[in-house]
Amino acid sequence: MAPRDGCVESAATSDRLLVARVRRNPVGAPMTITETRPETADAGDSTTDPRGVVVGWVTTGDHKRIGRLYIAASLAFIAGALVISCLLGFERASTSGTFLRADSIGQLFSLSSIGAVFLGVVPLLIGIAVYVVPLQVGARTIAYPRAAAASFWVWLIGSGMLIVAYAANGGPGGGKESAVDLFTLAYGLVLLGLLTAAVCVASTVLVLRAPGMRLEMVPAFTWASLVQAVMLLLTVPVLLANLIYLYVDHRYARSAFGGNFGMGAYIAWATRQPQTYLYAVPVLGFVAEVVPVFARARLAMHSVVLFAIGLAGLLGFGAFTQAQFAAGYSHQALNIIMSLAAPVPPLLVLGVCALTLRAHRPKLAAPLVFGLTAAVMYLAGTAMGAFTFFPKLHLVNTVWEEAHFDYVVFGGLLAGLGALTYWAPKMSGRLVADRRLLGLGLLGFVALAAFALPQVINGIIHQPLATVDFTTGNEPLNLVSGIGAVVLALVVLGVAAVILNGARRGDESGADPWGGHTLEWATTSPPPPANFSQPIGVVESERPLLDQQEGS
Repeated sequence: MAPRDGCVESAATSDRLLVARVRRNPVGAPMTITETRPETADAGDSTTDPRGVVVGWVTTGDHKRIGRLYIAASLAFIAGALVISCLLGFERASTSGTFLRADSIGQLFSLSSIGAVFLGVVPLLIGIAVYVVPLQVGARTIAYPRAAAASFWVWLIGSGMLIVAYAANGGPGGGKESAVDLFTLAYGLVLLGLLTAAVCVASTVLVLRAPGMRLEMVPAFTWASLVQAVMLLLTVPVLLANLIYLYVDHRYARSAFGGNFGMGAYIAWATRQPQTYLYAVPVLGFVAEVVPVFARARLAMHSVVLFAIGLAGLLGFGAFTQAQFAAGYSHQALNIIMSLAAPVPPLLVLGVCALTLRAHRPKLAAPLVFGLTAAVMYLAGTAMGAFTFFPKLHLVNTVWEEAHFDYVVFGGLLAGLGALTYWAPKMSGRLVADRRLLGLGLLGFVALAAFALPQVINGIIHQPLATVDFTTGNEPLNLVSGIGAVVLALVVLGVAAVILNGARRGDESGADPWGGHTLEWATTSPPPPANFSQPIGVVESERPLLDQQEGS
């Protein structure tokens, strides 16, 4: 449509790009830091790739394909981690002796936590960010697309090597020396891949935003992805350095870190609080993203949500809590203060969401259910963390810490599944069965509660952490926990199946099936290779498409 009074009205078409309160950009497309022109960065981005489907996917530099690769692989690893948790729960519930090898139980506990975090939930959320963040900030591609592609393959190869190392009796406490060496190398590759992806996501947000989009105007999910990426870059290199020390010592001396059976203590901090809070920061961004959309209103206090997400990231800095280097860390004043403050961010975000929902009648949909239940679980985990380090409660090194881990990390899983249900129409261009996904969202909430709540009770009665103890008499609760893990794994597979079925058989979704508020809904579904068919105008609000709806 023709310009009017310096503004451009958006046409009601699939590639509406310029919206109310978005002035025409007099300069042109935003600055980029890509290796090649975005339009030609990847010949495999077209629907028919002359190089073939396999070559197109393997060599792709399109952030949308890279994101989908991360998502598919991480969901498979998450299901595997939950199967291991199920086996361990059933092992603890057994009254007739063990059915797992005694020398493998410790390694399975280690694999279940490392797999859930670094092979599952973190790459799932990073994969979603790789796909969505460039669209939300109006970028034509992700920063450093070739590095983003390399990050996936490094992570995937490292993940495969890590599983091989565990299978060869090489995890922490493993008995095969060469496999233990392989474990440290593989774990390092996994971390290196994720760190590279974090650099790409953070750089995209910092320098590839649409004209006029100040940092305080970015969508909540993009802000949460930026906070998580920056904090990963501040903490995970410490874990990587630990692994280098462990590898050198184990291979050449075995004098400083205890050899095969001593290394686990030096890396355990990465899967314990407060570091675990960092892995679920996107929970807060996602729930703040979808609540206004389904309430059909503007978020009550956007700046408060950004502050809460930033605070959650800071409270997830756990690199200083290394017990082997700082004895008695669990009673340090700073760690206790951080644990007590951890429930504040989810309380602030849920409070803002409650204000937004109370003022309007929300539309019940699967993304909203997943987002709210994930935030509630995240809040439950942080509330548990606030009690962990009180000496008189004796909760440290009990399964209370396992329950805390499950609530926080698998709360991040629920948010990741919700994000897939929300952005699936954008990825495939087709609608998904929202009613089925809604049921799976409720089932996921029940399954996670059944998975973690028994360990809360077991922790209060001092069941030991990461061991099988047949003297506690907690077999029924452990059985419930194992069943919860099974159901949660089925929820993951169910969500994947419904989304894939919708991508093949669903009705066409159009550009914006939800009535979204942010820029990713201003382009076609799925987006073209360069994301937007026209330059983005100057953005003047954190929710430009809502501005259009209110001004029309």
